[in-house]
Amino acid sequence: MGQEYRDTEYPCPQKIIKPDAYPTDAIMIKYGIRILLISSAYLLVCALGYLGFATYKYNLTGWFLILTAFSYGLGGPFLLWSNMKRNGVIHQERQDRSFWLILPGFLVVFYASPLEYLYIPKIPYLARTTWMQLAGLGLIVASLVLFGWARIALKGMYSGRIRVHAGHILIQNGPYCIIRHPAYASFIIMSLGIVIGFSSLIGLVAVPLLLVPGFIYRINVEEEILRAEFGEQYIRYVRNTKRLVPFIW
Repeated sequence: MGQEYRDTEYPCPQKIIKPDAYPTDAIMIKYGIRILLISSAYLLVCALGYLGFATYKYNLTGWFLILTAFSYGLGGPFLLWSNMKRNGVIHQERQDRSFWLILPGFLVVFYASPLEYLYIPKIPYLARTTWMQLAGLGLIVASLVLFGWARIALKGMYSGRIRVHAGHILIQNGPYCIIRHPAYASFIIMSLGIVIGFSSLIGLVAVPLLLVPGFIYRINVEEEILRAEFGEQYIRYVRNTKRLVPFIW
């Protein structure tokens, strides 16, 4: 009988496929989520622009919606690119949880307020007058001035995300010598301006119930990260300043 030989010491070479030769399911899901978020963001920008065009003939606040949509439509790619950079990041909030808590309040203020103005009859205690529109625009302008002042003080350290980079310094000049979170204060003032400009009861309820609690959570997360980074320096800074409202809180 013939003997069967098997070459067990020198098996036939097989092609080795590296695990990273092809995108994994996790990577594909990650990029799919990013594409979905970017697409959703631009749909929201288009919707905001539409609401601005639908209201600007009857309400001056509509012009602000148009300018906001135009600004985010053009500056969106740059903002996304700057937020995705991770070079030199030391501390960062996980999964941007505070952003997702703030988002519902912003959506109600920016979208429900003009929709209420267009389709819901006016409420007796919130008169839809030119004076209300002017008061709302005054708050919006004040918020933009405060936000611009904060951006100038921060210079290149501004980020839409809660993060600390290598070489980060604790800013204590400009509006930061009075309150620790002037940019967040400006967003709340801006939201009140939109709500008052559109005489929106829905927006007026959303600011204290949705927006402010979201910002309070974000402030707590940010201050915890800054306290871990700057230690005693930040503790002294906290003793000498308020969070959002000068001399009060």
